[in-house]
Amino acid sequence: MKFSCSKDIILSAVQTTAKAAAGKSTIAALEGVLMELEGNTLTVTGYDLDIGIKTSIEVNGIESGNIVINARMAGDIIRKMPTGDITFECGENNVAEISGRDTNFSVMCMSADDYPNVPQVNPDTSFSMPQKLLKSMIVQTKFAVAVVDSKPALMGCKFELEDNILSVAAVDGVRIALRQEPLTYNNISFIVPAKTLEELTHILSDDNDKNVTISIDKNQISFTVDSYIMISRLLDGDFIPFKNYLKCSADVYAEVNCREMIEMLDRTMLIINEKNKNPIRCEIKDNSIYMSCTTAIGKVNDKISVKYNGEPLVIGFNAKYMLDAFKACDTDTVKLVATSSVAPIIILPMEGSAFTYLVLPMRLK
Repeated sequence: MKFSCSKDIILSAVQTTAKAAAGKSTIAALEGVLMELEGNTLTVTGYDLDIGIKTSIEVNGIESGNIVINARMAGDIIRKMPTGDITFECGENNVAEISGRDTNFSVMCMSADDYPNVPQVNPDTSFSMPQKLLKSMIVQTKFAVAVVDSKPALMGCKFELEDNILSVAAVDGVRIALRQEPLTYNNISFIVPAKTLEELTHILSDDNDKNVTISIDKNQISFTVDSYIMISRLLDGDFIPFKNYLKCSADVYAEVNCREMIEMLDRTMLIINEKNKNPIRCEIKDNSIYMSCTTAIGKVNDKISVKYNGEPLVIGFNAKYMLDAFKACDTDTVKLVATSSVAPIIILPMEGSAFTYLVLPMRLK
């Protein structure tokens, strides 16, 4: 195999696909990226048996062939090569010669025969949506995915298309994050692992004019983003019926400025660490939220002004969980619904239902 191309083009392809390569594996080939040259088209693939990322770029093809090269090594070498064109050559001895200007590297590679087949997803079941919208829906929910749970399904986000409304939800047992947007397509639901979504956000664009195509098979999903295709397994199992817990009367609520709430939570968390996880004491009254906390580190009292139409209320909560929820809000002002000291805290937009966040309260000492 032999080809040449611009350093920037091959570097982008290798660095992005390498995100799906295994960090450490008993199968050495999985720690590499597969390079396949056919004519002037070079296809680069990274795959760790859970996630695969593939892309094709145009190069100056000299001799077709295929090889597997360690992903980290390839990325580091190409990134530090001189600016300009790079020539990549690999013969039957599985030694890759990477050269550019006066710089030359020789690197041991592996046979493409050792690389596992990447699953193919049936393209008949697919829909498209703006990349920026999907990215925001993922970012605004994935923080609530369970890290360790007896239910594997909770270690991902549930996508549900029903009556032309796309919902993306995450649940970890003590909080719920839900985003909803109109999207015209057949009713369908599936659960995507959090790891897949994390890597997907790195290749999704913030351009409103660019779309992503999502294709779903029985247990696989693919995301086509510009010249990249990401393939992942889907999670099995029953997801918590989260919508049942989000039903509430929003007649009594506090109208809260998100920036002011985030700043107050940030200040309060200065005296909270892994050893001192005391709950925050929150009192809502007289059109104000009073926040206080006492730990072995120290004590804090703070206050912000709000609009509140209910009776005085005292409630405790985990500061980080509340901070995550408020940081995910993309509006200046939200409704904070808290009906009692033992009822869940629910955060809603002032208008519509684009997002809903639920945080369970904590018992105050």
